[in-house]
Amino acid sequence: MHAKHLLRFAAVTMMVITLLAACGGPAELADEDMGELVPDLVILSSLPEANLVNYEMAQELADELAQIGVTMDARPTDFSVLLDVLYGEDMDYDAYTIGWSGRVERLDPDMFLHSINHSSNAVAGANNTSRYVNPEFDSLADAQRREMDIEARREIVWQAQRILAEDIPRVTLYSRANVQTYDRTRFSNMVNMSGEGLFNEWSPMVMEPVSNDYTVPIVASNVNITNLNPFAARSVYDWRNLRLIYDKLVRLSPEVQPVPWAATGWQVIDDTTIDVELREGMDFHDGRPVTVDDVVWTYQTWMDLPESYFASFTNPIASVEATDGTTVRFTLHEPYAPFITTTLTQIPILPKHIWENVGDVTQYANENPIGSGPFKFVRFRTGEELVTERFDDYFEPVKVDGYIFKIYASPEGVLTDLELANVDVISYDLIPAHINQIKENDGGRFDHLELTEAQDIGFFYIGMNNNRPPFDHKAFRVAIAHLVDYDYALDVLLDGYGSRGGGGLVINAANEFWHNPEVPIYDTYDPQRAREILADAGFTWDSQGRLRMPRD
Repeated sequence: MHAKHLLRFAAVTMMVITLLAACGGPAELADEDMGELVPDLVILSSLPEANLVNYEMAQELADELAQIGVTMDARPTDFSVLLDVLYGEDMDYDAYTIGWSGRVERLDPDMFLHSINHSSNAVAGANNTSRYVNPEFDSLADAQRREMDIEARREIVWQAQRILAEDIPRVTLYSRANVQTYDRTRFSNMVNMSGEGLFNEWSPMVMEPVSNDYTVPIVASNVNITNLNPFAARSVYDWRNLRLIYDKLVRLSPEVQPVPWAATGWQVIDDTTIDVELREGMDFHDGRPVTVDDVVWTYQTWMDLPESYFASFTNPIASVEATDGTTVRFTLHEPYAPFITTTLTQIPILPKHIWENVGDVTQYANENPIGSGPFKFVRFRTGEELVTERFDDYFEPVKVDGYIFKIYASPEGVLTDLELANVDVISYDLIPAHINQIKENDGGRFDHLELTEAQDIGFFYIGMNNNRPPFDHKAFRVAIAHLVDYDYALDVLLDGYGSRGGGGLVINAANEFWHNPEVPIYDTYDPQRAREILADAGFTWDSQGRLRMPRD
């Protein structure tokens, strides 16, 4: 246990006296005249072997809340189970720790503003799992999408960030540095992309084997794949593989420029009409041709799922139609500034001849994914591995013969196999202890490895269900932001490999153009200030030191 926690527990007998002093003494109100007790809470955290920092920070928050008279149970939860809870129909949870990866599509602010904060997405199955609702914010989140002038759009984005910083629908804890590694004696031409790391959508397509004797890289993951159905996938770990099996009309380059891919180009007819030219001669992995009908069916199906993972990016589409054998016309309800870089870069093209007959597409097992991407699915054993092979008929030649996505129970197992050269690339950020071991390279154990680093625009956070007490009180959320020890997260748990969070921060400084450096960020650990905020908002403490809700 961290020394700070031991000191807290040693002082627990003084808690009641401290609380009474903080709220003005015991004589102000009798217990029966106070509001309801703040309910006992549960925070769902990562398993320690999956994300030790999130696990520790959940425990940390539970300890801090105990000091101010609130009971919180920090409950480690398997990642796939956590996703089922957050996206489930019941929406039955209090708080949780999780993160949003900084995939390149998310350099545009629309994901971190509209998709995870707009009230239209505060429903089961959509991405606003904080259930945050603010009409003023919604208006700005909508307005930034319509604004085609980039400077004017940035001003709106900055205003929206200010509201989030003040409302704190979630508490951002930290961003990790993308420190990852690969075996340089076996593969070259690796690309570590900001927010993506090494196992991005480019590296497997451009990496080169050093020898013809070893041409199938083993990619290590410390988190399981949860779903191979694009309509049901929620996790970055799912999508890192799906976007290599399936193709997209546009991809973002390592320089974060939109590159025509399954499309050969596009023409903006006007602010709400875009024509996209489909690349000719492409086939799905089963030999059937990719046609404009597949593209139209795919997008229309996503549009018919208004609460899907990609809802924010397909809801702007009013209609999609084939105007000839190679052209797909998208008509938008209104101008949508990031349509090329967020919608066309994320929606996978699916084979209509397979999917149109499966019934509810969200429930289809998709045990043998058939796409048109650079890699063909071979097999998947949950908790063990996903195996692919090169699609030889792909229009852009790939230099490896496939890849194996190997799933480990813990980072320690990965480190051992890195040392033994049983792993070639990792798909996650190394934990600080392993970074330091590879750097120190005692006895040349890691001579064959190359460390790489990139900035991350993603973030990890404490999510709070803004739709239930006590998190429906803004003051309680602001108090939570003062109970987080950001230095402990960054300096102790991350050993400095990352950047600090704070309050409602969602677009961090690594995303320099869109980040608003002037918003108020509550990034200082100050328990006394948290108590003052609660007292000023009408929260009280009873004779047993338990926190009570404000009276109506």
